[in-house]
Amino acid sequence: MLLAIPSAAVDWRIGQIWGWPAWEILGWLGATAAAILLAVLRPRARELAAGTVAASLYGMPIIDAIARWHLLPATRALIGDGALQIQIARRVLLSGLDPYGFNYVGTGLERAPWAQPFPNPALHHLDYWPGTIVLPAPVQAGWQWLLGWWDERILLLGAAVAAWVLLRKLIPGTAGRMAALTLFLVPGHTLLAVLGDNDLPMICLLFAAILLVGRKQFIPGALVLGLAIATKQTALVAVPPIVAWAVACGADRRTMVKSAGVSLAAVLALFLPFILWDPAAFFRASGQDAYPIQGLGLSTLLLNAGVIRGARDPFPFFLLQAVVTIPLWILGWRWIVKRRQSADVILWIGLALFGFLFVNRFFQPTYAVLGTELILIGLLGRTSAARTATVFDRKPAADVDYPFAS
Repeated sequence: MLLAIPSAAVDWRIGQIWGWPAWEILGWLGATAAAILLAVLRPRARELAAGTVAASLYGMPIIDAIARWHLLPATRALIGDGALQIQIARRVLLSGLDPYGFNYVGTGLERAPWAQPFPNPALHHLDYWPGTIVLPAPVQAGWQWLLGWWDERILLLGAAVAAWVLLRKLIPGTAGRMAALTLFLVPGHTLLAVLGDNDLPMICLLFAAILLVGRKQFIPGALVLGLAIATKQTALVAVPPIVAWAVACGADRRTMVKSAGVSLAAVLALFLPFILWDPAAFFRASGQDAYPIQGLGLSTLLLNAGVIRGARDPFPFFLLQAVVTIPLWILGWRWIVKRRQSADVILWIGLALFGFLFVNRFFQPTYAVLGTELILIGLLGRTSAARTATVFDRKPAADVDYPFAS
């Protein structure tokens, strides 16, 4: 209820901006309120009601945004520049061209919303790692072949469903349901997701890796973790907490070495083709300094204070990131190994990500929402008494419900 009210207020504002009739907005939010009331009155229906509320408050604005962009004429592309560039880059790759050496001027990317005082660097620069482009390419190709169009937010809706299912498996009971709702109803997430600006595909891969490791499937978990890293560079921040989780779940040194090799192989399998294709274009395109300082983080504070003179000036942010992130990794490692809960892994990933990104060169609202969500999910998950049976050497008691005991 506490999360649904502010999320509904954001959706109300979205509906007003898009010119929805008041009766449609009231009917939509009224039906959502009925689902919440059903959860209060019928405890057995809470799982269904929770899914309905998330689908309504999170999914409906995204579906409407997709329909508006493809059905209504507009001078502006009704999608964020990041999501639009990803789907264009994928189309470039499917046509046999290198997306990292491609000039995106004239592709329609210049029609995407851009509120900064400087030109959009994405017109000449692809910042996304190969997994983001390659892994969903068959889905985009198949969809375009069948329907003749594609929207990146379709993939994000699918990732949202996967994230819900994975969270419910990672964190059982009421705490898991609340954690799943938190992922989608944190105020501001819907507003970003409408533009396609979120990191749910990477988050799904991290959740899947945590789940597999918790079931002692270390090699598949390492493979999925490698795919997450190849998809988004920030997934590297999640590696130490997940390795600590593997130690807590009983992985020995030999298994850890094999797992590291599998993760590295997954990353190289996606990176090497583009590096060999055009090394200069790849490393130039994926360089972080191509983007000026922007956002809400420490870099903006230093820029405004005059410590950094220009938005494009170099600055050793990696040193600040090391100072912030390494202590969080150490504390998280000790905490996870000692307490052995999957929710703790998510909590410490969230803390490390938030700290790392806050002292990054740019700290977008998407990053703030992502870190906040993972921290809240971890805190809510810790309220669950259930733990994975894989982390105990002794046999589980018969009267305790261990979700991975089978």
